[in-house]
Amino acid sequence: MGVRSEGTRVADRSFQVFHRALHPEWFAVRAHERLEAGPWQADVRIVEGGHAVVFGHEGVRLTEVLGVRGNALPLEGLLLNSPIRHERSTVLRPGGRIVYQVCLEVEQVDPEVFRHLCEETTLDASRGRLFHAFPAANRMSPRPLSQIRVERLAGGLSLQTFHSFPEELAIFRSQSLIEVTPAD
Repeated sequence: MGVRSEGTRVADRSFQVFHRALHPEWFAVRAHERLEAGPWQADVRIVEGGHAVVFGHEGVRLTEVLGVRGNALPLEGLLLNSPIRHERSTVLRPGGRIVYQVCLEVEQVDPEVFRHLCEETTLDASRGRLFHAFPAANRMSPRPLSQIRVERLAGGLSLQTFHSFPEELAIFRSQSLIEVTPAD
């Protein structure tokens, strides 16, 4: 996988959600953070190709993946498989008490705006966010960037992702909210 120089086209990506955990061996991990709060735990990773987040509560697992379309991930438990061409919002209730909401968008911007967004994201990297700069396609190109901002909530997790695609001057953003609903 790679949000790198090879295959960095937005059209080569898909956004998937699984009703199961996917083992980290499926991914080339570039940055990782483990979070736990009360009854839930999450592993948040920047990987070659995008990101992978595994959220768990009482035996129920949910995995969000931005990766290369057509990758060899198992299809078992697949709830959502979406190319990332357009804006999209989805709500899923995979079982147990977990509610998952996500909004996706891809934006192509002018070269100057793209550079500004990438510079701002790089400067923002030191503020408690997962961040990775991938190798550039050439020395004159901006580096593809991935950043995940994680916010722990009392009943779950809020994620904001940013992935840059320099060859297309495109930015992919997602906002995910994973909540554990109160017991009846």
